[in-house]
Amino acid sequence: MKVPVFLAVLLIPFGILCASDSKPNVLFIIVDDLTTTLGSYGDKDALTPNMDSLADRGVRFERAYTQFSLCNPSRASFLTGCYPERTKVYDLSTDFRKAMPDVVTLPELFKNDGYVVGRLGKVFHKGGTKEKLDVQEGAPLSKDSAIFEEAKLAEASEGDLSDPPRKKNKEGSGKGEGKEKEHEDSGYNRTYAASSHPDVDFTDYEIASRAIQTLEDFKKTDKPFFLAVGFIRPHTPYVAPKAFFEKIDPQKIAMPQYYQAGGEDTSKIPNPALRPNNNIFRYEAAKGNEPREARRAYLASACWADSQVGRVLDKLKELNLDKDTIVVLTGDHGYQLGEHGLWAKQTLFEEGTHVPLIVAAPGVKPGVSKSLVEQVDIYPTIAGLAGLPIPKDVQGVSLQPLLADPSAKIKPAAFSTMLSTHTKLMGHAITDGRFRFIEWDGGKGGSHLYDHETDPHELKNLAADPAQKARVVQFKAQLEKHVQDVGGE
Repeated sequence: MKVPVFLAVLLIPFGILCASDSKPNVLFIIVDDLTTTLGSYGDKDALTPNMDSLADRGVRFERAYTQFSLCNPSRASFLTGCYPERTKVYDLSTDFRKAMPDVVTLPELFKNDGYVVGRLGKVFHKGGTKEKLDVQEGAPLSKDSAIFEEAKLAEASEGDLSDPPRKKNKEGSGKGEGKEKEHEDSGYNRTYAASSHPDVDFTDYEIASRAIQTLEDFKKTDKPFFLAVGFIRPHTPYVAPKAFFEKIDPQKIAMPQYYQAGGEDTSKIPNPALRPNNNIFRYEAAKGNEPREARRAYLASACWADSQVGRVLDKLKELNLDKDTIVVLTGDHGYQLGEHGLWAKQTLFEEGTHVPLIVAAPGVKPGVSKSLVEQVDIYPTIAGLAGLPIPKDVQGVSLQPLLADPSAKIKPAAFSTMLSTHTKLMGHAITDGRFRFIEWDGGKGGSHLYDHETDPHELKNLAADPAQKARVVQFKAQLEKHVQDVGGE
């Protein structure tokens, strides 16, 4: 009798998935605001050799989705293994421990099992572990902020810092415009800049250096370790060493449909989905060559982050730890780079929810999985690979069956949630691998349906098409059941 894949994996002795019978180490890398702009994901403009190399030796999940396209809700979700409806985190300020005071986070699970545990840079956004970890350091964000302001000033002054540009006092003509307008000439409307500072001056360089030192220190303990490292770029402001900007020709960058001749008709997209572009263009539409320059700056910042990921991975190999270490890399959510005229996060479109996810582990052969997976599955996957018991309140499922057989499938659908930034309506999305259905306020705020087989860029909303009525009804029922199932105590 043929044993189903998911049962076969459970029957595999743990030692087969590890280089030895000892407990494996874990290196969990989170790259802030990194979407699937990686060479290994088919982005021809991306320059990410180190993350691509990791994908080459691990399993790359081609259809991985975030549960909430915003830092705090997303990180709260995958670091607890629970959906946002359970953590009750929908913004940047809520602590997941308000709803789940006793939840065992992923780092705590390993700490409780006797691991030496550390987190460096941006791992949690709000809240964290109850018990202080062996190493626990945040990100020195002030370093990049100072570099960014200096680079913008130098650009506006044509390099002459002795004669800074004068600010023009402009009053806003509409609600909420005034404060943004008064900074227009100082460059606040363009959150990107190349810097002449050396690598060592940047935040991510320091995070990587601390991670390198921590790996050296952890090796001396002769105990298994869990280390989470959170890099900052390509999060805004898109600031990186000048050399990384020079690698990318903005005129050769492929732009989304919105910027093609004639543009994209967004009139049939529900209003809650069309968030203001406050992160990049400060509530204004991108003008002239700004979209290309902004996209170039994002790619340059991602390339910069990749170089620092590479430093950490190189040290792991140098210390001869790579063969006994589970390495997981992901972004914290998807990201819009001009699709539908939108920039940054907080959307339920494909680009806003699609994330990179790479798992390289002892005994796991390289491969590509096209199965639908979710970031909420990261917790049980890492725990399962390490042989740790998975807490009963974890709502994700282990991806171990896909690591054993990337062609297998474990989920019929992936779900995402979003609170509209300007209408404050709650939105929910479901994708079954071909169709994506989104509804706001249970459909009262609008719905959209896309067929990725014929419309991969989500340009034609089929929600009102009579031929799709049955499918819309089915998706609505699935969303309702999902929200009800995962939101309980």
